[in-house]
Amino acid sequence: MNLKNYKYIRNIKEIFTQGLTLKEIVLSATLGVLIGIIPILGIATILVTFLALRFKLNIAIAVIFTYIVTPFQAFLFIPFIHLGEITMGIKHTLLTFEAIKNSFSNSFWTTIKDLWLEIICGLIGWSTIAVPFFIFLILIKTQTIKK
Repeated sequence: MNLKNYKYIRNIKEIFTQGLTLKEIVLSATLGVLIGIIPILGIATILVTFLALRFKLNIAIAVIFTYIVTPFQAFLFIPFIHLGEITMGIKHTLLTFEAIKNSFSNSFWTTIKDLWLEIICGLIGWSTIAVPFFIFLILIKTQTIKK
């Protein structure tokens, strides 16, 4: 490999690390994963950017991990809604992912208005898993990563 190529790799690495500690990089990646699977289509990038700025984490890493887990967002969308319905003790809706996706592609705000209960159920289902998982990861990473 040419020595010039090492310079480019080092420059790319610097973009992603931005002088952050390993803990902050891991938290950025974790935040990106957890926000990336949130069951509301179209808000993950904006939300993860806002949270990364708020907590002074690496935006690039958080956004990249958000994009990496996007297929899981689609896969987990309906299960999160069902988990939220179980948690809230309400009747099961018979929505499919395709119906919800088509509704979002037609009009974001109309979908929010029409499916507000399902979206709330999805957020509750997501938070039932995501919040404890995030706390667990923070505790594990805080104990294992010294830097």
